[in-house]
Amino acid sequence: MSKMTHTKAFQTYGVQPRNANWNWSGRSADGKTVVVTLWMDEFKGKAGEMVYSRPDRGDWSDGPGFRFFMEDLSWVRANCDGIVRVLVANPKDEKGQTRKIADCYPRENLVMPVTHVDPTSGAFTLEQVVN
Repeated sequence: MSKMTHTKAFQTYGVQPRNANWNWSGRSADGKTVVVTLWMDEFKGKAGEMVYSRPDRGDWSDGPGFRFFMEDLSWVRANCDGIVRVLVANPKDEKGQTRKIADCYPRENLVMPVTHVDPTSGAFTLEQVVN
């Protein structure tokens, strides 16, 4: 796993984020691939059975990054068989502070179906599929 900038990590999947500073997700030009960025320390479970879940928006602001993330998760369910590609982000700062990405990397073998998304509350759940 080669660590890289957030933008470069998106590009490994052929996705250009709308804005490199606040986008946590993005779609390929043809809309067939959606990539999401997830914090490494928020995955639960062992390899092959990992889950990434949030019960609400939590510490995410109600800005465009959050709104596009929710739109992209909803798009995946309607247009991509529910499957997203994952970028794993390591934070610079401790949890509880405004987090920034120290580095991130694509996990080419990590695809996760979106099993739940509620754009109003910000709740979502992704479950690992082993490739």
